Amino acid sequence: MSTPTTPPVAAAPPASPLKTGPREIKLISHSPLFYWWPVWVFGFGMAIWTYMENHRFMAVPSDSVIVSQKAADGTTTHAFHTKKELTKPLQESVKLSDAGVPDAFPVRVSQHAWLGTLYAFVLVLTVFITNVPLRGLLSFMVIILLVVVALFITVFNGWDEVYDKLANLRIYINMAGYLLISTAVFTIWAVATFFFDRRTYILFSPGQIKVCEHIGASVRTFDASGVAFEKQRDDLFRHYILGFGSGDLIVRTSGAERSEIRLQNVLGIGWKLKPVEDLLREKITTSN
Repeated sequence: MSTPTTPPVAAAPPASPLKTGPREIKLISHSPLFYWWPVWVFGFGMAIWTYMENHRFMAVPSDSVIVSQKAADGTTTHAFHTKKELTKPLQESVKLSDAGVPDAFPVRVSQHAWLGTLYAFVLVLTVFITNVPLRGLLSFMVIILLVVVALFITVFNGWDEVYDKLANLRIYINMAGYLLISTAVFTIWAVATFFFDRRTYILFSPGQIKVCEHIGASVRTFDASGVAFEKQRDDLFRHYILGFGSGDLIVRTSGAERSEIRLQNVLGIGWKLKPVEDLLREKITTSN
């Protein structure tokens, strides 16, 4: 005797996967110290250059002269003597390796004066850029002018003439000078970028905005309905060359508590606003 079989129940279709994406987007406002990275990058690079060049520094009196003496084996040694010493019989010069002093001149310094000049130029230009905003065409004109002047002097080998016109004020910085300045600036830059700057932010979530505008300030919450964004990144120096596409963000809220929120030096602002707008739009879509 056969028993009736119950047909299998068809499995329910799998639920459509939810749209994946970040539930919160945090934009951090950086201090102008972020744009100081060329100071420590160039400093460490020039310290390595000076180390590899391996020229040494020696301070001599202003009336010193170089005296060359030829030894019996045919080698020539050079020594610095003052004019007063030249009036006395000179003792036979010896090589540095024979004097029992393996490293009599430990201070490393480059023989190229333009190396110190370039570093001083980078330092002064960074201070100028981070404190004087240049918007639009003016910023572009300043960059072109600086590049043209530098190329003109370099092509015509005129750096020595520039130094002579400036009372022979050649800039020499030893390796320790580069390391000291670069290490100090890098430490301050790292602490500001990765610690203090993260205390100034704006946090976007579906339907809500949280803002902390100053270090130690309380977090304010706003409704995301009717929010308007404005990005400013027309400073060619700061936003494109030093900031890698950074910009200033202005957020205007609507509703009963209207407010204008300004966040300076937001990194990657060009490609971060699109996900923020999609996240805020998600609140409207899900509520319908």
